[in-house]
Amino acid sequence: MNRKEIAIVVALFLALLGWMMLQRPPPGAGRVPQAEGAQPAVTSGVPAAAAAERPAPELTAAAEPAAEEEPAAAAVEPVPQPEERLAPERIVTITNGVAAFSVTSWGGAVAAAEMREYRRTVDPESGPVLLDFTDAPAFALSGIPGLGANADFEVALADGGRAALVSRATAGGLRFERRIALEEGYRLRITDTFRNEGGTPLRLPAHGLDLGAMTLTESRAQTRGMAYLGADTLAEHGGKGVKYWGKELPAMLGQRRSAFSCAAPDMSEVLPSAVRRSDEPIAWAAVKNKFFVQIAAPEEPAAGCEVAARRNMAVARRLEVGSVSARLLFAEKTLEAGESVSRTSDCYLGPKKYDLLRALGNHRDDVMEFGFFRVICKPLLWTLNAIYRLIPNYGVAIILLTALVRVLFWPITHKSTESMKRMQELQPQVSALRARFKDKPQKMNQEVMALYRAHKVNPMSGCLPVLVQIPVFIALFTVLRSAVELRFAPFLWIKDLSEPEGLLEGMIPIVGALNILPLFMTATTVWQQHLTPTGGDPQQQKMMMMMPVVMLFVFYSMPSALVLYWSTSQCLAIAQLLIQRRRRAMAAARAKG
Repeated sequence: MNRKEIAIVVALFLALLGWMMLQRPPPGAGRVPQAEGAQPAVTSGVPAAAAAERPAPELTAAAEPAAEEEPAAAAVEPVPQPEERLAPERIVTITNGVAAFSVTSWGGAVAAAEMREYRRTVDPESGPVLLDFTDAPAFALSGIPGLGANADFEVALADGGRAALVSRATAGGLRFERRIALEEGYRLRITDTFRNEGGTPLRLPAHGLDLGAMTLTESRAQTRGMAYLGADTLAEHGGKGVKYWGKELPAMLGQRRSAFSCAAPDMSEVLPSAVRRSDEPIAWAAVKNKFFVQIAAPEEPAAGCEVAARRNMAVARRLEVGSVSARLLFAEKTLEAGESVSRTSDCYLGPKKYDLLRALGNHRDDVMEFGFFRVICKPLLWTLNAIYRLIPNYGVAIILLTALVRVLFWPITHKSTESMKRMQELQPQVSALRARFKDKPQKMNQEVMALYRAHKVNPMSGCLPVLVQIPVFIALFTVLRSAVELRFAPFLWIKDLSEPEGLLEGMIPIVGALNILPLFMTATTVWQQHLTPTGGDPQQQKMMMMMPVVMLFVFYSMPSALVLYWSTSQCLAIAQLLIQRRRRAMAAARAKG
């Protein structure tokens, strides 16, 4: 490599390193100790303090008609019915074999969701994942006295256990009926009907449909994306695309995120909970953690939404966001005597699996947050799952996917290696030109480029393999951050490809655990650099040899799947270099013979 080429490679590497550092958790974000290989069930923690700041509007009688209209009976101010759980809780369960949802009489909403295709921990006998919304049921109403999360509702099963019927009448003459129908997979169709059973008009106040709080998923991976929470909304108009609230959550709580600062955090500036509101019409809202998501999409757009974040209070001085919830807001409406109004919402409560989310339509698959690299992420994920269907092991699927990527880009890497070899052969002539024109830099560069053109050598070709690998690497990182497929996926000694290996956890000084793959990856990187044709002065070569050490530091706490991809790519590159070296040796032997 010449100086310009090495400078470009180093710049690309530093850009990748900076991007990786920005994915690290903020200073002070600790981790709750857990048993080796264990991952707790996903639970909910409603930001009660934030909810308390928003008093529910009262259900009041509609204003009397104007004088020119026919007089109506005097409107009687209804007495708000207190929300007290006077009756024992009754729970009915609707199921389709894939998922089971518990509908509670306390709040008339979903108190728990069981994901029967996903186990709770890495232990195969741990049972299915249970998303617990006991403290604040998912899809509960708020803002209507007598119909909130603390009210007693009547619940019953229908459609052979595939639907739940919820009902309650308030003291003011408002009757509420809800039907929660479980469709295929993790999709719920919720129909809410409000009916004025009194003899005078009633005002249905502004109210909300609450999404149950999602909490932080524990992770050993030292990247923010591996243990994050998020809330997403799609505006009904304007073509703005999906708004991702995840990056705003720390700012809402007063946290100052910095990937490089080691300063102690100022806990006095950090709030326990906070709420942000948007008053533009909303097509759907979602809250999510690493692997699971709730989405509520009313057929008629909501008038706005609120997103609430709550700090993790489990560990002193812990700064990370501990839970996030959302509320779809609906405008007030007047119901005449005997009038009813219905609202249907298409809801999803299940894994962040791209194929399932894409089937929902209306950009709801964008909760995966593939972002700028979605063009690469989607075919990568599709190919990975296609290979898995043939060979049901994601470790093997990653190896084969890596091999496929190397085959697709073989012409580029092969041409690059051959060009670098020719540059190495021209190095004596380049050195002579530099010595001859050392006092004329412009003339020297012209002569060197003329030499390269004469021998059909592209001095920038050495950058091509790096340029090819970095987008694929970032895309795969993004897929690992969002997809549920690799959760608890084993490979050889690795129990969970979405996490670092974590061997002998707690027994290794400084790093805490033994991760074999990053060490293997570093060794293969050194070997590859040794085999790669190169030029330039020894100082530049030493600088290049420092990169494997930095890569070891960056990759040591990365998910095993990502390190497996990079290690496999390095091994295939080494095999390519050895094959090319053997062919050149055989060609030279034939030429001599």
